[in-house]
Amino acid sequence: MNKEDRLKLKQSRIMKYFIEATNQIIQKDGISAVNIRNASAIAGYSSATLYNYFDNLTHLIFLATFNQLEEYNKALANCIATCKNSLEVYMQVCKCFCDYAYKKPEIYELLFFSRNDNKFDDYIKQYYELYPEKEYKGLPNFLDKMLHSNNLHQRSFLMLLNCIEDGFLDELNANDFNDICLRFNKTILQDVKERILEPKEATAMTLRYYYQLFRCYTNEQGIKILDDCYEKIVSQMGGGSKAF
Repeated sequence: MNKEDRLKLKQSRIMKYFIEATNQIIQKDGISAVNIRNASAIAGYSSATLYNYFDNLTHLIFLATFNQLEEYNKALANCIATCKNSLEVYMQVCKCFCDYAYKKPEIYELLFFSRNDNKFDDYIKQYYELYPEKEYKGLPNFLDKMLHSNNLHQRSFLMLLNCIEDGFLDELNANDFNDICLRFNKTILQDVKERILEPKEATAMTLRYYYQLFRCYTNEQGIKILDDCYEKIVSQMGGGSKAF
């Protein structure tokens, strides 16, 4: 092992100490309880050392919370396994996001809706360099790209591209549709975080809005497929049409 390899190994080891320390704080007291002093103390290093390995506290918290997506990422692959078309993939992925995001709104708000100066994608790459065993292989191309980006607009649009290719959505309207969906999704997530909405209620509301809006943008063939998909989702949630 040469000097460069030893330095990389040391960097990886120390960064993991800080990440593990931060995870301990988050699990016990939440994201808001994390600060440079307590993360450094639990990691066993000085506060100054933290800045040798992380851009700032947000960088550290992002890497610490990103592992919270592991269960969600596994569920993504499973939820599309039996989907028959791109519309069903889109709706099932939206449901999967709601199922997990509304259980941990503080974390998902940080990972997907906070301003980050376009650095978070670099942090995702760094996360998988630190934990290569957590990177998924053999996924559909669009899903693989989704898992390597925190840009929710881009992640969602990757699915819409499949809908466009299948003739269910006009490319000219796709950006507007995507933007509207993500705006109400962000608002509902905020309501869950502030305990205005319960997760189950929020999921039903979000998917109802997705369904109603997509119906306005798709064609006759898409409407029929979308209706069948929505009915399936309602059934999965254990409710009749009135639940939505």
